[in-house]
Amino acid sequence: MGAEAEAPATEYFIIRPKKIRLIDILSLFILRKSLTSYKFVESSGTAKDGLRADWVTALTLLIMKVLDKIKVPLKWTGIVVEFIFNLFALNGGIRIIWRIITGKLVIPKRDSADFRSMIALIDGRQDLYKNNSLLHYFPLMEPQGGFDDINLFDITAMAAKIAYENPAYIENTVTNHWKMHFVGFYDCWNKFLEEKTTQAFIFCNKAEDADLIVLSFRGTEPFNAQDWSTDVDLSTLLAGKLGLLHLGFLKAIGLQNETNFILGFPKEIEMNADKPFAYYILRQELRNLLAKHKNAKIIVTGHSLGGALSAVFPALLSYHNQSDILNSMHSVMNYGQPRVGDAIFKSYVNVLMRVKYQRMVYRYDIVPRIPFDLPPLSNFQHCGKCIYFDGWYKGKSVDEVPNPNYFLDPQYVPRMYLSAWGDLFRAFFIGYTAGKDFKEGIVSILYRLTGLVLPGIACHSPRDYVNSVRLATIENTLFV
Repeated sequence: MGAEAEAPATEYFIIRPKKIRLIDILSLFILRKSLTSYKFVESSGTAKDGLRADWVTALTLLIMKVLDKIKVPLKWTGIVVEFIFNLFALNGGIRIIWRIITGKLVIPKRDSADFRSMIALIDGRQDLYKNNSLLHYFPLMEPQGGFDDINLFDITAMAAKIAYENPAYIENTVTNHWKMHFVGFYDCWNKFLEEKTTQAFIFCNKAEDADLIVLSFRGTEPFNAQDWSTDVDLSTLLAGKLGLLHLGFLKAIGLQNETNFILGFPKEIEMNADKPFAYYILRQELRNLLAKHKNAKIIVTGHSLGGALSAVFPALLSYHNQSDILNSMHSVMNYGQPRVGDAIFKSYVNVLMRVKYQRMVYRYDIVPRIPFDLPPLSNFQHCGKCIYFDGWYKGKSVDEVPNPNYFLDPQYVPRMYLSAWGDLFRAFFIGYTAGKDFKEGIVSILYRLTGLVLPGIACHSPRDYVNSVRLATIENTLFV
C-alpha cells in the first residue's frame, strides 16, 4: 500500500470510448446533461464537475466511437492497400504481368528495407535536400557546434517523415542516403492498450565525436484508428507544475497510472526489456550517447502524434530535473503537432523550460487544430513558436494559425475547399516548376483527393511539410 496510499490526490478526466453509446451522444446533443453523469466518463471529485457538454463535445465523442468501431477493419484495409501498392512498386508497375509470366514476381515483406508505408508511398523521397532554404538561417534555430552545414529544418522534417517506416527502411535511409550514424529503433509499450503503440528512432551525424543527436517519434498512422482517436481525445490528467496534459499522449510515452501523475511518472522505473516505456528507454539512450559524444546537441522531432510526443518528452525531462540531458538539448522542431496541454503547460514550456521550441503548420492541416481550444471543457493550447506555411509555401511567424478550431468558423469553409483544390491542381505541375525532386506520383495525387471531401486531411501529409522547408520564402517578421 505505502507509496500509493501516500500519493496526493490529483485531477483527472477520462473518456472511455468503448462505453460510449449512441443514446448517450444523442442525449448530449438534446439534453446537454452534465458530462460526469455518464458512465463513459471517469473523473476525480472536482474535474469537470457539473460541466454540460455542447454539440462540439458530442461530435468529438461520436468521432471517437466511430473510430473505436472501425479500428480492426481500418487496420486490415491498411495492410491490404500497402501490400498492393508495394507489390506494384517492387515489380515495375504494369510490368508486374511480365514478372508473373516469367516467375520473377517480388513479394513485399513488411520488415524489408524496400517496403514502404502509406506515408512513403505518398512521398518516397529519402535523400536530404542539396539546396539550403533560408530557413536554415532562422536566428532561433541557428546551428551550434560542428553541424552548421546541416539544414536543421530539412533533416528534422525528413526524420519525422521516415519515422513512419520499418526499422530496416529507416536504418538504410540514415546510413546510405544521409551518410550518418543510425543508433537504434525503439518499439515501446503502452500499458493501458497492452501493445506496442509508440515508435521512435535515434541517429547521430557521426559515429564518433558527433555534434548532433536527433530523436524522432513516429506520428499518427493513416490506417490506425487508435492514433486518430488519441489525437481528438479530451481526456486529461493534472501533471503538477506542468498543468493539465492530454492523457492519451502521456499513455503513449510511458504513463504508469492514469489517475495520479506522481505515480504515473516516477523518476525511475524498472522495465521489462521486452516491453520498454518510451520516456524511460529514450532518456537512458540519450544519456548514454551524451557520455560518448560530450559536445553533441539534441534535437527532438516528430510529425502529428509524433510532434505531440516530442513536446511532452522534454517537459517530462524538466519535471524530473534531468539537467544533464536538457543542457544539451538544442531544440524541439515538430510538424503538424496536435495540442498537448493547457495554458499552464504553455507557460511552463515557453518561459520555464528554456528549450527552443519550433512547430510548423501547413495551411489547413486538421491535426494542429485538435483537440479544440474551447473552454471550459477543452482547454488545450499550443506552445512554442509557430511557423505557418500557406499554399505557396510562404512562411510566416504567427501566434495562432487561421481557423484554429478547424470547422467551427463557417467563414473558413469555402477557403478550405478552395485550398484543397489548389493543392491538387499544383500536384500535377510542381515537378516542372520546382524540379523533379518535387514531382508527385499517383498515390500522392489520390491522397490529395481526400481533401476534396474533408479539407485538412490532405494538408497533414509530411510531403507538404518537406516541401515547405525546402521551397519556403520567408517574411521578414521571422527574423525579428
